[in-house]
Amino acid sequence: MIRFREFESLGLGLAAMSDKSDGDCALALGLEGIRDLCGACGINPAGVARVRQVHGTHIVEASDSPGIEVEADGLMTRAHGRPIGVGVADCVPIFLFDPVARCAAVVHAGREGTLRAIATAAVECLVEAFAAAPGRLHALIGPSAGPCCYEVSAPMVQHFTGAGLPVNGRKLDLWTANAQQLVRAGVPESAIRVSGICTICDGRFFSHRADGSGCRNIALLMI
Repeated sequence: MIRFREFESLGLGLAAMSDKSDGDCALALGLEGIRDLCGACGINPAGVARVRQVHGTHIVEASDSPGIEVEADGLMTRAHGRPIGVGVADCVPIFLFDPVARCAAVVHAGREGTLRAIATAAVECLVEAFAAAPGRLHALIGPSAGPCCYEVSAPMVQHFTGAGLPVNGRKLDLWTANAQQLVRAGVPESAIRVSGICTICDGRFFSHRADGSGCRNIALLMI
């Protein structure tokens, strides 16, 4: 597990992402997959809100009842002590937090989600639901497929360039793409942190590209 202490210092109870040492945290495993990880974080696995991810842009509020199983690719909350999480294995986990409005979100920004600007959607949802201010938001772009390794087909490159998103030859740069979308949504560039960790070549994390196992890391956020 990696804890993002600098991001937590903004006033969060937890901002973390599991790695291979924590085991498979896929949603299909239920509580078994995240029990040890949650124990290490001091949280109740039964209280972790998750969603069935579909590579879209839908973001939902974590309800008071655990076990959210709606189709979405992001969760938001302002409930203290209510952990929210998304599964990733090369896709980008984006953490958002407004320390004044005391609201947060974690989203799953894969290739399709990035094309459809889920980062922008997340900012808009926090503003509408909790009166967050884009200029107060802090963002963290977590470990994911990096521009060093994320090679795609020529048609996919054309999709990205056509959308004005950065590419380098046949390699996508999801980190810069999502950071740019956050800036356009009003998040200060100085408040955006990029972990700079590539899940494909780093070796610590489950990676669809590197190992093809189907296992998942989980990105966890809690106010």
